[in-house]
Amino acid sequence: MQLNKSIKSIIAVWLSAILLMLSFAAAAHELSHIEDGANTHCTLCFHQHQLDKILPSHNFNLRPITQAYELVSTELPQYISAHCAVFQSRAPPEFS
Repeated sequence: MQLNKSIKSIIAVWLSAILLMLSFAAAAHELSHIEDGANTHCTLCFHQHQLDKILPSHNFNLRPITQAYELVSTELPQYISAHCAVFQSRAPPEFS
């Protein structure tokens, strides 16, 4: 089982290194076409351009939501009551 984990980690490291190198290569390849016109692009750039046109791209705009509240005033009736202790939970039992 330990061998499988080490193989998986080696594969993950190599794949991430390949991805990093390919991202640098794609950026360098894109810079090589700056001086060229639109008709002289290679097939890779043409397909990349088509893929970029397929994906939707628009400005992401969120409007802030304003919170509204209503002021409610309620008048509670006044009750006059006296304190009445009915249950004494900590009192010792009374024996008569």
